[in-house]
Amino acid sequence: MDTAERFAGEHLPGGSGGVWRVESPGGEVRVHRPTGPWTPAVHELLRFLAERGLDGVPRVHGLDAEGREVLDYLPGDTLDPERTQADDAALAAAASWLRRFHDAVREFRPGPREWRQGVQDLAPGEVICHNDPGLYNWVVAEGRFAGMIDWDRAGPGRPLDDLAFLCWSGVPLLRPIPAADAARRLALAAAAYGGVGPAELLDAVDARMELIAQRWRDGIERGDPGTIALREAGIMDRHLARVRGFAGRRAEIRAAIAEDADERSGRAAGARPDGEGTR
Repeated sequence: MDTAERFAGEHLPGGSGGVWRVESPGGEVRVHRPTGPWTPAVHELLRFLAERGLDGVPRVHGLDAEGREVLDYLPGDTLDPERTQADDAALAAAASWLRRFHDAVREFRPGPREWRQGVQDLAPGEVICHNDPGLYNWVVAEGRFAGMIDWDRAGPGRPLDDLAFLCWSGVPLLRPIPAADAARRLALAAAAYGGVGPAELLDAVDARMELIAQRWRDGIERGDPGTIALREAGIMDRHLARVRGFAGRRAEIRAAIAEDADERSGRAAGARPDGEGTR
């Protein structure tokens, strides 16, 4: 009996492979996914978030007879960052949700656990991050951001790095768009998240891209099958090419951020009562 017959469900596309959408006779829809040494820590995280009532997170329903994890199916669509751009409302909602996630998880201090990057504990300034909140992992229902899937790479990290990665494909920065649009959407995401400006967020993207490269190098050294599959599929080479392209556009985006800030400052000064702006 082949896998499709065992699961009698729909195979879902994606980088992980082996992911199935299964509907029970009672009408409940679940996702069955491969597991790894990191799965117990991820399930501990997801159960914590369920207890805190965070929306947009799949609930855990244990393992199936094949040893695959069973999670809620979040209805909606995922988006391809190569061809699709989320609208402003969805981008702002995703950034706002990420802030709620980070705020909730500040209370989650599990101690050393085996995550995708190996055994790790939280360092100062870190929380447990999603670590892969790219557009392809957003769930969008009727044009609205509805949740985040694919938690396999969750683990310790800086919240700003998570937001930077969300913007990498959510703005997007991984492919050329007009610099003014990139600056405006960075500012939109920064405002929705709170406590960070668009220029700081742009700088954080550079650091996050280097972190990805380092994690890939570490994953290959550990023999992580998912990381090796990314290399063999050419995804690493394509990503590095995108990073080089972004480096060539970064100065123009930074100038657009500064110009937008100057315009806002000028509008604010002009709105003051007569005389206030000259003191």
